[in-house]
Order: sequence, then C-alpha cells, then structure tokens
Amino acid sequence: MDSLLIDTDNALGSRSGDVDDGLAIAALLRSGVPVAALSSVGGNSSEAEADRNNRALGALCGYPGPYLRGADVAKRLDLWPPAPLRVLALGPLTNVAAALPALRSAATEVVLVGGNISSRGRFPPLWPHEFNLTKDREAARAVFASDLPLTVVPLDVARRLRVGAPELARLEGTLGEYIRRHSTRWLRRSRWLHGPGGFSAFDLLAAATVFTPAAVSSEETTARAHANLWLEFGRGGRPVRLVRGFDGAVILERFESLINSSCPQ
Repeated sequence: MDSLLIDTDNALGSRSGDVDDGLAIAALLRSGVPVAALSSVGGNSSEAEADRNNRALGALCGYPGPYLRGADVAKRLDLWPPAPLRVLALGPLTNVAAALPALRSAATEVVLVGGNISSRGRFPPLWPHEFNLTKDREAARAVFASDLPLTVVPLDVARRLRVGAPELARLEGTLGEYIRRHSTRWLRRSRWLHGPGGFSAFDLLAAATVFTPAAVSSEETTARAHANLWLEFGRGGRPVRLVRGFDGAVILERFESLINSSCPQ
C-alpha cells in the first residue's frame, strides 16, 4: 500500500476558514492507510495555525507524527519510505512545489483539489473561486509543469459532497465531538450563504480517493493550465486523472464509520 503525505491548510480548530481539510485528515488517519507525514501550508489558515490544528487532530486520532511545517517538507528526505508515496495536496501547492526534486523519485501520484469542469472558475461570479491554485501561482505552475502523475478533484464536482447537521450529529466519541464542535461555525456560515443542506466537503472527496476509491469515478484525460490558472480539460498535453463523479452515500457512510471506530465499544 502506498504511504501518504498529507499537505494541508487545516482550519478545523481555527476561528475562520473552511473546515473540510479536518474531516479529510481525520478519516485518513483512522483508515489505516500508512501516513508518512502530515504537513502544514498557509491558506485557509496561517501555516502556524494549520500545524497547531494538525497536531490537535492527530492526537485525537492516535497519530504519532511526524508533523512537518512548510519548507520542512522539502528538507526531510529521510522520511520518504522505500514504498511508493502518494501526495494528497489539500491546500495551496507551495510545499509540493518546493519538494518537487525529492518527489520526482518518490511520488507515484499527487492528488490536488482545484479546477472546474463547468466553468473557468477564476473570479466570481464564475464559481467556485480557484483558491488553491491562485494562492501561490508559481507553485501551481511548477507542479503542472512537472512530470508527476496528477489526479485532479474539480471543485464543481466536489462541492456536491455535502456534510450537514444530521451527518455531524451521528459522529461519536471525543473525535466526533471535536469535529462537530469546530464545524459548527462553518455550518452556520453555509446556512446563511446557501440555505439548508450543509457545507461542501471538497477535501473529503479528495481523501475518499484513498480511503474508499471504489466510490469515486474518474477518467484519464489531459489539461492545459492557462496563465490565470484556469485548467482547461481535454486540451493541452498534460496527462491528468480527472475525478468525474462519486457515490456520496457510500463516502459519508464510510466517513462516519471511520470516525466512530475510535470510540470505545
């Protein structure tokens, strides 16, 4: 089984920022997938806050580390195992780009969240805004120019995976309570902006490509990264695997079972 580097701007535990990174991380840490490292990058939260949130969540999930901060990802070559390494990039691509020299010989795949199938998505009202790709444009360009295998989870697909009050209420134990408590502010924000139905769990779908891959459908295609970081699929010569659909019921059921597996029986 491939080891996993999870690179994240985790804001679960912060006063602002999207919380879906935390849901993805918790599911992965409880899934039994070997995690080579959990690294922090600035984005939804500051890098320092993402590191703090990673450590708090990791402790609840029984993850002993290592935890990497920012540029440390490129420096700690000793952490990359002899087994294949998969990179799950849940935030801006700063750390992944910095580590490209090492990843070229170690990584079998980089899974990233960004792009749109149905729109250019660069500025509102062309929804959704391309935060992960445009927060660090040079890093995004470097990753797309590399020869690393890329799996792209487009935002207009991932936004359909939604977590609401009923899903949060079914989470049990200390870990479930932590996720529910720190997701409440994001759930309130979603109700105010979009009405009932919960918030989009973009990064949870990216994580599902690892913890329940049979529930995610994809296709091999190509992509062209334009100057403004619009990803045009089916054009250009950059091979990518593009996530096209998913079984939300299966993913959410698996997520619930993974979180609740940490509870005493």
